[in-house]
Amino acid sequence: MLALIAASPAMAQTVRGSVVLPDSVTPVQGAIVVASDVRGATAVRGLTSARGEFSLRLPSEGRYTLTILRIGFRPTILPPIVIGAGATETLRVVFAGAAVTLAAVNVRERETCRVGADTGLAVARVWEEARKAMLSSQLNTGDAPLVAEWIEYDRTLDSAARYVRQQSIRTTRNATTHAFVSAPIERLDSAGYVVADSTGTTYYLPDAEVLLSPMFAAAHCFRLKAPPASAGDLIGVAFWPARDRRDIREIEGTIWVDRKTAELRTLELGYTNLPAVVDASHPGGSVEFLRLSDGNWLINRWSVRMPQLGVMARSTAVAGRAMVAGNRAVVRATQVTGGEINRVSRRDSVFYEWQGPHLRLQIQSDDSIMRPAGATLALEGTDYAARANDAGGVDLSPVLAGRYRAKIHTALMDSLGMPAVEHDVEARDDARVDTLRLPRARDLLAIVCPRDSVSRGEGMLRGRVVDQRGGALRQAAVIVTWQTNTIAGDLIARTERSIGSYSDEAGGWRVCGVPRNIPLVVSVSVDSGSAARATTLTSDFASLDLELGKSTVTSAEKAIAATGAVVKQAAVLEVAVFNLSGAPVPDVRVDVQPPSGPARTVVTGPTGRALIPQIAPGLLKVRARRIGYKEGQVAVTVEAGRNTVPILLGESSAPTLDTMRVIGGRRTVARHDEFETRRLNHEATVSYAREDIVKRNPVDIWQMLYAVPSLRVIDTGGVTVESTRSRRMLPDGSTVACYLAVMVDGMIMTPSGNMASFDLRQLPRPEEIHGVEVFAGPASIPLQYSGVGGSGKWCGLIAVWTR
Repeated sequence: MLALIAASPAMAQTVRGSVVLPDSVTPVQGAIVVASDVRGATAVRGLTSARGEFSLRLPSEGRYTLTILRIGFRPTILPPIVIGAGATETLRVVFAGAAVTLAAVNVRERETCRVGADTGLAVARVWEEARKAMLSSQLNTGDAPLVAEWIEYDRTLDSAARYVRQQSIRTTRNATTHAFVSAPIERLDSAGYVVADSTGTTYYLPDAEVLLSPMFAAAHCFRLKAPPASAGDLIGVAFWPARDRRDIREIEGTIWVDRKTAELRTLELGYTNLPAVVDASHPGGSVEFLRLSDGNWLINRWSVRMPQLGVMARSTAVAGRAMVAGNRAVVRATQVTGGEINRVSRRDSVFYEWQGPHLRLQIQSDDSIMRPAGATLALEGTDYAARANDAGGVDLSPVLAGRYRAKIHTALMDSLGMPAVEHDVEARDDARVDTLRLPRARDLLAIVCPRDSVSRGEGMLRGRVVDQRGGALRQAAVIVTWQTNTIAGDLIARTERSIGSYSDEAGGWRVCGVPRNIPLVVSVSVDSGSAARATTLTSDFASLDLELGKSTVTSAEKAIAATGAVVKQAAVLEVAVFNLSGAPVPDVRVDVQPPSGPARTVVTGPTGRALIPQIAPGLLKVRARRIGYKEGQVAVTVEAGRNTVPILLGESSAPTLDTMRVIGGRRTVARHDEFETRRLNHEATVSYAREDIVKRNPVDIWQMLYAVPSLRVIDTGGVTVESTRSRRMLPDGSTVACYLAVMVDGMIMTPSGNMASFDLRQLPRPEEIHGVEVFAGPASIPLQYSGVGGSGKWCGLIAVWTR
């Protein structure tokens, strides 16, 4: 038995030969050779090579009939031949088939169900030509295999199926032309072409093998269809499910054939029995066929459109309330899956190469700063991208056909963090060029800067902050400083103005609202040091990189900037002024008196902020003034590094510190600053600072209260303080002494033992105290302390602040 199996291939019977035209010289390539046995069953099929040669290995000995099929011609049927076991028969066939004339076919031919190749109907004639092409795409010649390169893609369109929103592409290269393979016809015939399960809904597209199957022909009806006016050289075979298939999700469509050459062109189809909501997205697919120069056929392009459904709740208003009336299905997006063959070759010969649609743009600009050269084009949702040439032209090819949302950005736009310019584009086969104009620099400035900061012709400075090794410095304070002249009576006063920002993670910084054509000093400060450079802004934008430890500012320029002497371990003060509603207040004149060095004056910008570099750490006195607001002073304690001080301005109340401020990057509440601010503004009846306590050198801190008017200090077994202005009335009409409330670091102290008030002997020692405030009446007690403590607080308050 093993010997017989081994010998069987050698005993196979073969029919080989060549097919030529009636001139007996010209080979017929790409013709289908079909060998059928005496019962009429098709045994073997083959395709002639470029030399017209074929070779068929028959399954058994016997009598066979050979039929030569060529697209556009009637079949040539040879006389029967007898093949013996293990024999080889060589033939030379002269193809004499007459040309098929499809132009004369009447497209009004009645419909036919379960069409066969031998029905003799006009529809069968067109269908047979389409079958030849589809059959050729399934066969190979005896030559070296064809190598195909193709792409497969998944793309998501918007709900209207117009624009590409997302796309992924994968590339394949294989020794075959069968890039597209469908599900088996048996599965499609039983389950349908749209199948829903727990994982989702799958849409199937038929390949040539499905369309060629007798099962497909038996399940559909056919008729001829006239072409659209734009494609008058075509004739179509329309198909749709037979009557007994109308409850299954089937396909219907048209196969288009060239009238003159009888060559198959495309298959267009749609799906039946789908919900009406998907009609607007046109679910369906298409398959395109291509004949190569060597006579081979292939499916070179295919796609299927699949709507993605979602649920939307319907609501109605009843008596002013929204009520859910039910849910309805809506199309959220349309998914398109498909592929296209890019290249087909055999050895060094290329038989097909797809150029694909082009996308061409010409980027223009009316501004020398916004240069189109080098601009980047990216198509939203895809990995398509290209750069503009020196003339601003962009040529992107190949691109899958469709409409895209293009995003164009330049290096300047990227550095400013500005969103890309968007433009609708369409990838097409023609060479139409779309023109896109970049925004002007002034328009760009208005987008990336607060409008008030550039309303008077100001511009922007930007750049990077690096150390001497070129490393980026983050959170470095960059301050742009200049001086303006103001006239006060007969005097001309110089006022320092400054604006600034902090560098980002990459060391980048930018400052809006910089005046043009006046001397500027740009300084950078970090905890480890500072540097400065002089410059002048002459246009809307300018770049300036700063290197820490390297300064190019002359002594004269330092005088212009009035930044004062360089302070080791200096502080950078950022003053942020807001009104009582939280809105920034611009044009506030801020006078800063540091613990050492000259006083500094700056004016807040449109954002209500101003930066002052090179401030000596310690307690600062800050005075804020602006027309329409009450002027006053606040005291703040700053440390080396960055300090942000928010100040509240009111129309009728003195300036105050906001609840929180940032010192050196840390959030903190400066309780001593509240004390110092009230002391500067004389808000308390009496205030004793640390230097006053040191000067008096009391044994107990309460001894400093003897000299305060309106108070009586009583030392009888315990020390209390009562008001001499008023007494507290009891329910029976009698009166008793009214004692002042006592507060330590913001906390009200409770009475001691059986005493009517807190015993002042329990206060911290004088060397532990930073300051003491006495509010001799209820009207002078700060608002933030008026809602705590007992009724005794109405006689006054003694506030003690420890160090």
